[in-house]
Amino acid sequence: MDGRRISTDILYNNQTISVDIDPFITDVRFTDNFTGSADTISISLGDRERKWMNSWKPKKGASLEASLNISPDWGSINSSKRKLGYFEIDDISISGPSNKLTVDATSIPQSSSLKGQKKTRSWENTTFKKVAADIAKQNKLKLYFSVEENPSFDRVDQESETDLAFLMKLCNDSGFALKVANKSISIFDEVKFEKEAIVDTISRTDFRLIDYSGSDTLNNVYKSCKVTYTYTTTENNKKKVKTISATFTPSRPPESDRILVVNEKVKSKAAALNLAKKKLRAENKNGTTFSLKLAGFLTYYAGQTINLSGFGGFDGKYIITSVSGSVGNSSETNLELRKCLEGY
Repeated sequence: MDGRRISTDILYNNQTISVDIDPFITDVRFTDNFTGSADTISISLGDRERKWMNSWKPKKGASLEASLNISPDWGSINSSKRKLGYFEIDDISISGPSNKLTVDATSIPQSSSLKGQKKTRSWENTTFKKVAADIAKQNKLKLYFSVEENPSFDRVDQESETDLAFLMKLCNDSGFALKVANKSISIFDEVKFEKEAIVDTISRTDFRLIDYSGSDTLNNVYKSCKVTYTYTTTENNKKKVKTISATFTPSRPPESDRILVVNEKVKSKAAALNLAKKKLRAENKNGTTFSLKLAGFLTYYAGQTINLSGFGGFDGKYIITSVSGSVGNSSETNLELRKCLEGY
């Protein structure tokens, strides 16, 4: 690693080890995901003297907090530090020759039951935030609930599911996004992030661009969504069948004739229209995607928006769904993007 350009700050079980570990680091790789997947870090260490595979061997489950310090002359968006976050070690491997030890860690705490334990339980007369708060508390995590809506439930069941899978399903059903990082559960609205100002424009002729690929598909893409809920009520001692229905079509719908039909309980036509909008967004949001590989270490973050230029019909505003980077003898940054939706 070129220490004149990039150096590491690393805490191991809350103890600073930057000075001790930096001379051995040959490669640092990380992934920062916007929603749905854990963040990860991988640190490779040259181990010619076999210290790291013996007395210095890290412990599984130990915590890592990592940042990368970038000298002012090294490419990026006006930042001198890239915080990678809090991780817990879940895998240690060695290889050779020459001797190398690699430490892999994830943002999902190994001490929690978020991922590894299936549970069955129920909540009655509750809200989304209460369910999320219960799960966060039981896993000793903070909860950041950054959405305006707080859906209510007559009853919600977790049936032989891990906490993470169950909470992800609830988020998908409600049109929310979920991220587990830095000892916290964050639930937020993707639409708000898509409306943020762009942080950079990347063109087809950008000197940093190594390669790119894009996809614009109609698979699993719908023109509109119709929500229908039929129920029975009693009026004047007579049973009547009533239906609440609403259809949402964006102002600029995709070139598809398919209609997504959803049968779920709603309390009003306004609620049906809101649900239709969320369900359509969830299905259509990955209609246009793009991948970029860029030379050098660049301090983008998942959830930021950028503009693509010079790619013809793929030009426009995109949100970063994943950033992965590597820093070592050669450095590169990979971005996974999806085009921001308009009108929903």
